[in-house]
Parts: sequence; structure tokens; C-alpha cells
Amino acid sequence: MSEILLFSAGLDSFPAWHYLGKPPILYFDSGHYGGQQEIDTVRVLAAAHGMDLEISSELDLSRRATPQGDLIPFRNVLFAMLAAFRADVIWCIGVKGDHTADKSPEAFARMSEMLTAFAGRSIRVDSPFWDMTKSEIVAWYLKAGLPVDDLLQTFSCATPGAAFTHCGRCPSCLRRWIALANNDIDTSGHFASPPWNWDRIRTYYLPTMARGVYPAHRVEEFHRAMATVGITRHDGPRTPREEQ
Repeated sequence: MSEILLFSAGLDSFPAWHYLGKPPILYFDSGHYGGQQEIDTVRVLAAAHGMDLEISSELDLSRRATPQGDLIPFRNVLFAMLAAFRADVIWCIGVKGDHTADKSPEAFARMSEMLTAFAGRSIRVDSPFWDMTKSEIVAWYLKAGLPVDDLLQTFSCATPGAAFTHCGRCPSCLRRWIALANNDIDTSGHFASPPWNWDRIRTYYLPTMARGVYPAHRVEEFHRAMATVGITRHDGPRTPREEQ
């Protein structure tokens, strides 16, 4: 059966390309905010590693983004539909604990069923990482002997500024930093602002974790990463004066 990997050039999809045996990759230029940085990263990685890359501009969703510009509702459904014209197995990367409407084991099973019915052939939409966290995916990558420098060339930022710059003040950057910190990867100079000092940690993440909303494994990995910068469960993010 033919297969294709929906590629974002992020901290999950680049290891997935190796994990899956280097399948063809497909990037949808959907017009979302920050997309140019993603495209530039996709091209750099593809050229450096000999990836079989297709960049598609057939789906412009720029008018469908949320007011923040970094989220397009059920875009994975649309991506999977178009990818089904190209392959029978569509790898769309989700990780342990993902539970959004269009990214969960249940959502991918429903997509597979729907596409199979309409295509008249077996279509599988799946992720290889449902049982792994971001930290565990990075750990697998390192255990496989793959270069840290290549991993740091990936891009994961919802509100990028200059090309290839991670803001350090968005959910994507926070999750990226947690996965890297938990694997002892030096992120000095990698973020424009230290993710562990993002004010939303104090105002949103810690209260939300205290209410039991987040899965236990995500809470544990969050606190483990914070401990690498000397912040315990009872501390909040340090102020600039405390950092000096």
C-alpha cells in the first residue's frame, strides 16, 4: 500500500519521517499565520536529507483561521481528504494525550472509515506516536543515534517573528522546550524569550493543572522540565530580576 506523511517540519514530524522509514512527505501551504517559516524549514530539511517532498497550494484556509491566526478548525480532516488522492496510508502526527476534535485516535478512525467508504478502497489515517509523548519521541530520536543539530533545525512556533526564530511565548514553544529540556538538549539562544518564564504558565497552565484538566503524564513532564531550570512544583516562573 502507498503511504504519505503529512509534514510540518516540527519536532514530531521530523522524527516521524525517520521512524516510518523515510516515506514521501506532503506539506499543505494552507495560508495560516507563520506558514512561510514552516515552508522555509520544510525546504531546508528536504534539501538536506533528500526527502521526497511535495508542497501543495491547493487548499487556502487563510480565511478560516481563528482570530489568533494559529489554528484552523478541523484542518486535519481536509488534509486527509486531499492526501487520500495520493496514498492509501496517511500519516498525520498526533501524540499521547492529543484529544482535539480532529486529532485523536478516535478522530483518525472516523476519518479512515469515511474516506474508505467514499474512495472505494481501504484508506488509513493514523499516527505512529499515539503511545508516545513529545519527550519520548525526542528520546527515541536520540537513542536512534540521529543528530541533535538536525532536530534543532525543525520549527515549532505559533507566533514566529524573524525566520527560524522561536518566540518562547506560545503553546508550541512551551511544548517544544519541555521535550528538549527533558532530554538534556541545550536550548541556549534557541528561544527569543525563555519559555519557562512565560506569564501564562502562572496565569493559565499551573491553575489548569491544579484543577486536574491535563493528563498526568503531561503534568509530570512539565514539572520535570521546569526542574531543569531550578523551578520546583511550588515555584512560579522567575521574574527577570530573579533570573539575573
